[in-house]
Amino acid sequence: MIPSALARSLWARLFYIADILRNTSYGIMDEDVQFNFAEFQIVHFFFECMDARPAMKELLAVTGLSSGAASQAVDSLVKNGFVERIRSEEDRRSFQIGATDKLRTYREKPIRHFEKMLDMFHQTTGITPDEMKAVEEIFLCLAQSRTGGELAAMKHPSDLTVPGLVSNDLTCRKELNTLPVWMLILHFTTNLRLPILLFYYGKRGRTTLGKLRLLNYLFFLSDRLDGGPMVKDLASRFRVSSGVISQTLNAMIQDGMVERVMSPLDHRVIRIRLTPLGLRMRRQTATAYTCFMQNFFSRTEPEKVALFDRVLDMTLHFLRTDGKVFLIPGETPDMFG
Repeated sequence: MIPSALARSLWARLFYIADILRNTSYGIMDEDVQFNFAEFQIVHFFFECMDARPAMKELLAVTGLSSGAASQAVDSLVKNGFVERIRSEEDRRSFQIGATDKLRTYREKPIRHFEKMLDMFHQTTGITPDEMKAVEEIFLCLAQSRTGGELAAMKHPSDLTVPGLVSNDLTCRKELNTLPVWMLILHFTTNLRLPILLFYYGKRGRTTLGKLRLLNYLFFLSDRLDGGPMVKDLASRFRVSSGVISQTLNAMIQDGMVERVMSPLDHRVIRIRLTPLGLRMRRQTATAYTCFMQNFFSRTEPEKVALFDRVLDMTLHFLRTDGKVFLIPGETPDMFG
């Protein structure tokens, strides 16, 4: 079994790279596209399974959404032309949900963008075709492990113990084989994180994509910034106004995950940090992810683990240097450098 420090480093770098890719894909798409959390879950599913035609109950199973949240999200996506309801041929009283040409067009934009980025990555890093093939196989196995897989329950005696991930019968092995490597990374990290987010917010109310992005950022930064970021730092990071950040933070404070505190050096400065509950959730999720990565890589040859580790470092270096031209303005892939 690989050391826990290496396992933590692997998933932390993977999550960080995935967030850079996800934020970049947002920037590539038109700025007037604003999905909430439920809508994003459905759009994310169709990005991976564009030809799928799930019934509503299948969509509930694969996204983990409640029927009410999913229905409202589908209504909104239909209204904006991203998905359509298709009457089932087997039962004319029921409907299936399908992606529209508009959503296919949106999907093509980041695909073309990341194809160019991967081409430059291959050219500038010196990684051989055989090495890249081995790494892609690991990414594929990681993605497959999160399709209907189980995340071991956290053993800490609290209400944050997380059940296994909902089964995703619609994303089969054949479909994952057709996805580009950057989408496999998003698939893996999204599905590894999903049960914890659904469990926490399922008990305490609905959430938004903005909350989740802020919370994820604070999870990474809570032990790297002295005292935590200020609102203006978060506004700059996410390219939104300070007012939007403040509204999102007010809702997160009610959730009990974050708090505003005065800086001990300057009482005029207010910083944002995780509460004891937020820190506890961070520790528990880190433990769960570390155990998952240790178990996964216990079945992988040591030389492939070393190669995977090296390629993650190469990716972060690439995103800080030559590959930075492919990122949206304001992305700073230097947290691990």
